Amino acid sequence: MDIKLIKNKNLVALVICFCITIITANNDFYMKYINADFYKSYELEQVLYEIATQSVYTVVGDNASEKMLDYKAEGRNMISNYTTANVFVINNDSKEVYYNNISDIDKYLKTVTTSYPNVYEINFKDKTMYLLNDKNNKVRVSTNHFGNLAQTKKEDVTTYIAIPFIINIEEMKEINHNEPLYVKYKEFIKNTDAANFFVGCKIIASTIIITYYLSMFILGLSKKDILNKILKNILLISLAFIISLLQSKIYGWSILYYFINTALLYLIYYFGFKILEENRKNNIHPKDYAHNLIVKLTSLKMNNKKIYTITKYVWIFIPLTIIQVIIMTTYDVNYGLYEFSIYTAPLLSIALCVISIFIIKDKVNKIETIRNGIDKIKNGNIEHKIEIKKDILFDDIVKDINEIGETVNIAVEERLKSERMKNELITNVSHDLKTPLTAIINYISLMKKEDIQPKHINDYVQVLDKRSQRLKILIEDLFEASKIGSNNIELNLEENDINQLLTQTLVEMEDYINKSKLDFIVNTPDKEVYILADGKKTFRVFENIISNILKYSLEKTRVYIDLVESDEKVHISFKNISKYQLNFDPDEITERFTRGDLSRNTEGSGLGLAIAKGLIEAQGGELKVDIIGDLFIVNIDFNI
Repeated sequence: MDIKLIKNKNLVALVICFCITIITANNDFYMKYINADFYKSYELEQVLYEIATQSVYTVVGDNASEKMLDYKAEGRNMISNYTTANVFVINNDSKEVYYNNISDIDKYLKTVTTSYPNVYEINFKDKTMYLLNDKNNKVRVSTNHFGNLAQTKKEDVTTYIAIPFIINIEEMKEINHNEPLYVKYKEFIKNTDAANFFVGCKIIASTIIITYYLSMFILGLSKKDILNKILKNILLISLAFIISLLQSKIYGWSILYYFINTALLYLIYYFGFKILEENRKNNIHPKDYAHNLIVKLTSLKMNNKKIYTITKYVWIFIPLTIIQVIIMTTYDVNYGLYEFSIYTAPLLSIALCVISIFIIKDKVNKIETIRNGIDKIKNGNIEHKIEIKKDILFDDIVKDINEIGETVNIAVEERLKSERMKNELITNVSHDLKTPLTAIINYISLMKKEDIQPKHINDYVQVLDKRSQRLKILIEDLFEASKIGSNNIELNLEENDINQLLTQTLVEMEDYINKSKLDFIVNTPDKEVYILADGKKTFRVFENIISNILKYSLEKTRVYIDLVESDEKVHISFKNISKYQLNFDPDEITERFTRGDLSRNTEGSGLGLAIAKGLIEAQGGELKVDIIGDLFIVNIDFNI
């Protein structure tokens, strides 16, 4: 199946799970605010409770204790802040009254029963709470959350509380937005909006699911497939309701619920339904489902280490889940067990956190071990083996890395073996060619001493002499390159004046330089510069580089040779302008049998720079070629 199609199907499943989570979300708090009336709301009952309980203290006598007098001041201050609610309090024994607006009781009752929608009379001695109407008729009432407010105190005090119309409460936004009744009204409006949003989300989620099924009808899916999907979603909805109820009972409400429940439903969908579907496709009998599940888990273990590892460590949270279920179910049944669970849960959580930390630490250490092993293999220690304690998450990775190291090691050994065989072949061929070539050169030397007739035969002898000498040089170069390639070169390292060696090379090649029509500009220090090197080999290096310059430089151009001494290095550079296009990689030109003149119009074996580089590196130095346009640069660095 196409990967993109699979991803789209999984995304659709995730969206459906999220929609089911929203539909089944059990939030009783918000549900209470759907089409709610402020005059029957929890917020208004809070206001009534606060005024009722504090009103008693406003009419205690002046001879009361200092503590009661403090309560009296606090109560009067609190009630005076309610500028929208009209409050009148009377002590039936002492006839002391307190009010925040109208001072006469008759005038108060006449005004509030005609101008206020809700007026409450609370008699604390008689334990009665009434709602008054405009005809001064009384209807006994009680609050939903606080019960009969008259039962909160025992004093012979009667409190009247008049709640104004909504429009009057809303006017406080411009007058005093901190007025207590207006603040509670704002809380009510906020909760009402949240409840409407909550219901709107349920409607949208339901619409998405219905649209999903309608689209399946439009796309022409069979009734059997559609019914199968509907049954799956009914099962998911049932599970979501159960999870929602458990969640609200155990933890209360949280925005995280949507994400947690969606993830749980998706896991059930992905693992549960997928396995059942495959069982049906493979004609597996229901009694064999358990066995097939074990096979699937084994397959998961082999094919998806990440999910398997997560599943493997889920057991850590099972004890905590059990504790939470006990807390939920034992409060009314066994309070001792409930109390034990309450105190155990934090300790268990801490213990599980500690266990998780150790697990994470173990994984991090293993990752660090693997990373260090990869670094060692990368840096050339291809025989290094990574060793960690058995871990299903990393075992295959470590095995693959170790096998890569073994494969690379075998490849390197094969390459070295091939290189040795090639060097041995070159050495043997060079050695076998030397003997007949020496005889040829000797006979040519004898022929040159004879008076050969006719005279033009001497020209042929000269050609033979020239070609045999070139062949001799080529064989010597091959032999030298072979020894360098097999690290079979003998060095006589000693203190040498590199400045003198360079100058000596230039002097010995002066005749060739003068014939070349090149302008050599040499910049060297006016002192001796000593390095640890083999004088003969280094002379050979300079000779090869200068020979290349003479062969490949553009006529009537300058050649720059610079020798610079620093604290720890001696740097020598050779710069010349090439008469050929430099259309090759700088690193390739130092390989054996590679020539800058691709047309091979000049003499050369393609070994000069390769031999030079090998000799320099054998002495602990570095030779590097750079190309800038037609400028050919050879840089040599020696350690002092």
